Amino acid sequence: MVKQVTNEPSRMVNSQLKIGQANWDDPDHLGVSQLSMNRLFRTVALETSGPPEPLPVSNRPIDILSLEFDDPLMAGRTIDGDTFLNRRLYNDALLVIHNGLTVHESYRNGMNDTDHHVIHSCTKSLLSMVLAIAIEEGMLDPANEVTDYIEEFRSVDAWRGVTLQHAWDMQAGISFSEDYDDPEADYWRYARAAGYYPTLEGEEGIGVEAWVLANLTTRDHLPGTVFAYNSSLTIVLGIILERAYGMGLAEILETKLYGRVGPESDGLLNTDAQGFPIVEGQLSLTLRDFARVAQLMVNDGRSRSGDQIVPSGFFAELLAADPSGTSAYHRKHRDEVFPSGLYKNHFWIVEPEQQQIAMLGIHGQFAWCDLTKDLLIVGLGSYPKQDSDLMMSVLKALWNRVSEA
Repeated sequence: MVKQVTNEPSRMVNSQLKIGQANWDDPDHLGVSQLSMNRLFRTVALETSGPPEPLPVSNRPIDILSLEFDDPLMAGRTIDGDTFLNRRLYNDALLVIHNGLTVHESYRNGMNDTDHHVIHSCTKSLLSMVLAIAIEEGMLDPANEVTDYIEEFRSVDAWRGVTLQHAWDMQAGISFSEDYDDPEADYWRYARAAGYYPTLEGEEGIGVEAWVLANLTTRDHLPGTVFAYNSSLTIVLGIILERAYGMGLAEILETKLYGRVGPESDGLLNTDAQGFPIVEGQLSLTLRDFARVAQLMVNDGRSRSGDQIVPSGFFAELLAADPSGTSAYHRKHRDEVFPSGLYKNHFWIVEPEQQQIAMLGIHGQFAWCDLTKDLLIVGLGSYPKQDSDLMMSVLKALWNRVSEA
């Protein structure tokens, strides 16, 4: 069962270099801080149960380090895969599974196969799978309004008409700015309340549950009309899951999902100071355990041992034509890298025509799959910016090149 790992974190990753809570995401600190998030937060362990599911290795590996890539920074030039991963993607670890067999596994930037690396917003997609399980079990209904589950929002006009599905697709219309380049964005106030960074004068580290209940109170758009990325909505979904099951969110994640995929190591889930799991971005996994969870995407929700964990058809349904969802996705900001893309059920549908789905997290975390080719690529990274079109273009180039190989 879930166990406490860190009660009172040190708030310091490297005392000699003064790498801690205030500066963990400086670009030159990411290589160590993202392997050490349990030192910055209270942390609970999602425990393993039983022997790990094997990840059999192919006798025909792919030498990605020697592949030739078009250089995304210098048009007309090519670079080898080693340079591409190190100097363009700032990748820490990469694993490729084709037809159920591992064809590539590599580590760099100081990471090794036993390190736990934070997967950032890929955590959202894991919570999404649990939400799908809860719906299949009859615990939740995506057509119900959020206020059916969270009574504190019933007196808030902004939440009228917002369904669970709207929040799941990030089309709730609730006011929230998540512009990482804007220091005044709502995201940074939320992040300080969560414990990502020290609070500013006049602020309190009230925790994620209290923050969303107190601050998600106004509306920018009618629900279902505009996609607006909003990490705090994942906390809303987490609150709903806790209240539906009557148990802690970490225990739900462990018993319904993580403990069932056959991991070889505990998952390290950070919580706020009040103990609520930060399920929008603070789960740390080994590369292989991340791949074990991600394989559910290409196995129709089944583990390698055949256990149906996520409802059958869930991932295929993400690829179904959704004109209103596509319109909402592009209405506010046109996606130039993935012009036919879509965000649905906390997953990124990057190329629906090619049946390509992805989990994505800041600084270059991803799990990408091509269902037509039974191909899964999982990566952990330390890209110096949280997000950018260039980073997404580099990821797209990696996925396409490996797919060709």
